Formats: sequence, structure tokens, C-alpha cells
Amino acid sequence: MSQTAMDAGRSAECAVARRPEYRGLHVDCLRTKDVPLPHSMGLVLMPRCTWPCHQQSRGGGR
Repeated sequence: MSQTAMDAGRSAECAVARRPEYRGLHVDCLRTKDVPLPHSMGLVLMPRCTWPCHQQSRGGGR
């Protein structure tokens, strides 16, 4: 996966958390699951953060 593709799926919190002094921001990411568009069939209003930091805790979400 290219860096540009990874950046597109990253939340703002996870983008900032790449810097060493802000590593704790990963836990503040609110995009842990897809948010569907109301009254739609399969359209996503806000996609989940696809950054690898969430792969370990993906189980139940927030």
C-alpha cells in the first residue's frame, strides 16, 4: 500500500500521533468503525481509520 493511500484512510488524531511527542493520541481516535449515512443502503458517511495502530484493538470498537 502506498503512503498516499494510507494517509487517505487515517484520522486526524492518528496523523498527528506519528510524531514521537504525540504518540498517545492514537487512543483518542474516534474513527474506530464505519459510520453509515442515515437512510442509505451501504453508503458510508465517515469511514473507519485504517491506520495499523487500530488493528490490535479492532475487536469490539469504541
